[in-house]
Amino acid sequence: MNPTELILNPQTGLLRAGWRAAIFIALLNSPYLIYGLLPKTAETSPAAAPIVAVDVSLGTVLTYAVLVAWVVLVSWICLRFLERLKLSALGFALRGGWFGDVLKGCGLSGVMIASVVALQIAGGGSRLSFNPILHREHGGVNWAGVRTVAVEMVAALVLLILAAAFEELIFRGYAFQTLLRGAPAVVPILLFSIYFGWAHWNNPNRTLFSTANTALAGVWLSIAYLKTRNLWFPTALHFTWNWTMGVFFGIPISGLQIGRPFLVTSSDGPVWLTGGNYGSEGGAAATVVLIIAIAVIWRARWLRASPEVNSALLERAPNTESAINLGLRSGYRGED
Repeated sequence: MNPTELILNPQTGLLRAGWRAAIFIALLNSPYLIYGLLPKTAETSPAAAPIVAVDVSLGTVLTYAVLVAWVVLVSWICLRFLERLKLSALGFALRGGWFGDVLKGCGLSGVMIASVVALQIAGGGSRLSFNPILHREHGGVNWAGVRTVAVEMVAALVLLILAAAFEELIFRGYAFQTLLRGAPAVVPILLFSIYFGWAHWNNPNRTLFSTANTALAGVWLSIAYLKTRNLWFPTALHFTWNWTMGVFFGIPISGLQIGRPFLVTSSDGPVWLTGGNYGSEGGAAATVVLIIAIAVIWRARWLRASPEVNSALLERAPNTESAINLGLRSGYRGED
């Protein structure tokens, strides 16, 4: 092999996928400002440590909005100058039944969390109760408390949508997709799922089990992208999972408490089942549900990349080399 072929693909004239992904990661992390903007979490602590509360404020929301904008900008630069593609190729274009994918993601993820909680209750690990702020001490509804919870639930929804979009852009966005165009799917799925688990390693109350479960969630979300070829479906799965778990059921999200929940779910049972103070993502109930969800999504006939999405991609890649680079031809197994 010519040494230059280690860098450039002779068929497409583009940098090979690994180099493109490396450039994206380098650009993404180039401004040290991004590290200052990231919300800080507590130092690694044992499983019995207190749950860390996240401030659901305008400042936190704006922080994530800035982070999302930065990742989108870097993604556009890489798409435009490294692959001659438009930003719509990233997966957030308003086409091809995108809203239907959002609804499917919300519905499926809500059922998943309800199933996790049901397994925890059935196993004697959890109990449900209403948030005490919702009722008065001597009986009756505390309407001031209802308004407070309602406002925080909506604010948390906005925050978690942005947070999910940010994480999906990082872990299932340009770098993942460009490797997917240049290697068998198992390579980016494994790499970025492990990266997803490792990124949560410093969260409060984490365990090896919770890290493995988070990596498994990375596989779940990667398969969701592969089935639809857009980021709408995995992002909807992601934020609905977090919102339903943390804001509706009051379970810590990866060791973090987001706002004031509607319900309070105790975790009195074994940590291996409920995840303890890390939340359900650290327990076996979530493992079972994630494995089932991966199988369901993989086999679901009601999930597929729409013809409109595939047609739009092919229109931007009218010649064979570009189409190969996009991975749209049948039997394609990678450009590298």
